Order: sequence, then structure tokens, then C-alpha cells
Amino acid sequence: MSIDTSLVRSLNTWGEHHRFLVRISSNDLVYAVILLAILWFFNKILKTHPLKSDWKGFLTTLLTKGLFIFGIPVGIATLISELISKLYVRQRPFVAVPNVQLLVPHGADGGMPSHHIVFMVALIVSVYFYQRRLATFLALLTVLTGIARVAAGIHYPSDVLVGAVLGAGIAYLYRWGLVKLIDPRKLLLVSATTYNH
Repeated sequence: MSIDTSLVRSLNTWGEHHRFLVRISSNDLVYAVILLAILWFFNKILKTHPLKSDWKGFLTTLLTKGLFIFGIPVGIATLISELISKLYVRQRPFVAVPNVQLLVPHGADGGMPSHHIVFMVALIVSVYFYQRRLATFLALLTVLTGIARVAAGIHYPSDVLVGAVLGAGIAYLYRWGLVKLIDPRKLLLVSATTYNH
């Protein structure tokens, strides 16, 4: 038995006795990560473009910076993740491993890599360049999500690991390209020092 399979069985057995926790952690923490990132970003833009006196500038800056800081890297990572899962269809544990139960509703499509983790990690790395403390907290929520999705029988640990590497790698390469190949001021981006508080 592989380490992947062994960990799935162990966590799935634990998850059978903690179904509510597994359900919340595996599906809903992604929304908490998105909400916290949006609130932080909204607040930072609000400080430089007061909504009452400059609502057009606020909306323009919010949408433009949001797209280039978060939307593009997270979108690219998600699309690549979807493509990989279509080209390499790996059966999910609840389908392939005997005695592993599906603890939350989910389809039997390919599970490599974990799209949840790719999305969350790409977002977190994008936040990290500006606000490390928030990114660290969001990373803890993402770790819980990864464990819960294994416990739910949806993913193998390697699906989660590959998702994390993919999300982080794409977000980092995007940021590197943005800084090294393009003048960030042309994209209405502020320097990291402005945001790192």
C-alpha cells in the first residue's frame, strides 16, 4: 500500500467521526480565504482613493489592480490545473480505494491536482508579496482545507501537494515576470512596501 493510500484511509476513518468539520473545512474555507483577501485589498485601496470623494478612481483602481495582482495569476493557475486534470485523469480515492467513503458530495471526475488548493495557494502567494501576516493566516486555512479534502475521500495527499506547488509556482512566476519584464507602474500597481503593513 502506498503512503498516499495509507494516509487517505487513516484520515478518512478519522473524518467519518467528524463529518461536519470535514464538510466545512473541505468546501467552505476557500470562501473565507477569498473574503479575507478581498476585505484587505478593498481596505487598502480605500485608503488611497476615498470612496466618497473619488468613487470613480476607487472603482478603476480596485478593478485594475485586482485584475493584475490577483485575477490574472489565479486565473492562469486555475486554467492550467483544469487542463492537467483533463489530460491526466486520476481516479479519486472514494472511487479507487476500497473502504474509503465519500464524506461530502462530489463528482467522480479526475482529482489531480486539487483545484481548490491551486486556487487558494495562487491567491495566497499573490497576497504574500504585499501582506505577509495575512498570507500566513490564509495559508493555515489552506492547510486545513487540504487535510479535510483528503479526509473526505476527494483527494490523495499528492493531489494536494501538487496543487500547492502548481499554485505557488505560477503565482511566483507571474509576479517575477511582472516585475522583471514589465514596468509595474504602467499597470497601476503600487510597490510592495506600500502594502506590507
